[in-house]
Amino acid sequence: MMKWVDSGKQASRIIHDSKVKIDGLTRKDHRRAVGLMDTVQVQGITQAYRLLPKPARGLSLLPIKAEETGYKLCKITGKKTVAGGKIQLSLHDGRNLLLDAKTASTYEKGLQVGGALQIALPSQRVISYIAFQEGNLGLVTDGRNEGLYGRITTISSGTESRPRIARLETTGESFETPSEYIIPIGTDKPLVSLEK
Repeated sequence: MMKWVDSGKQASRIIHDSKVKIDGLTRKDHRRAVGLMDTVQVQGITQAYRLLPKPARGLSLLPIKAEETGYKLCKITGKKTVAGGKIQLSLHDGRNLLLDAKTASTYEKGLQVGGALQIALPSQRVISYIAFQEGNLGLVTDGRNEGLYGRITTISSGTESRPRIARLETTGESFETPSEYIIPIGTDKPLVSLEK
């Protein structure tokens, strides 16, 4: 993807030699997948990267600032109460976070499915919560508008046969997309570096 090596064997050797960090943790398995919002650091290369969607190109590694390697945004895809009154949140990247009810209730309207958590890496400590609501910024992660981002202006309710639709306004245009394709990325400005 970044053309740092000439063959798969060289790439496997670099990974096996503990020179690659994904989300702040050293990974040794060359089959370990990377996904949306993951940070990638390679020993010997000062530039860090985040995997983000680009229009018409799918997921791509985008350069980020060094301070951005300490966190990532994760969309909440599921929420349930488990034994002891704790809240279990399922995130888009396969993580599950267990929060006590007091921590979960500190957020204005509570943690809702569709919102996003800013979590510290590699500790997975919750830094902040971005609700999926009108006025916040959203990044489209799938569909024909993949990679575009803008302010969420309206969210229409869905039905059993029609998904919930959100309208986003970017500079100069607006479009509609299913809300399941959107991850909130900030309130006033994006919390992650995006391609201009």
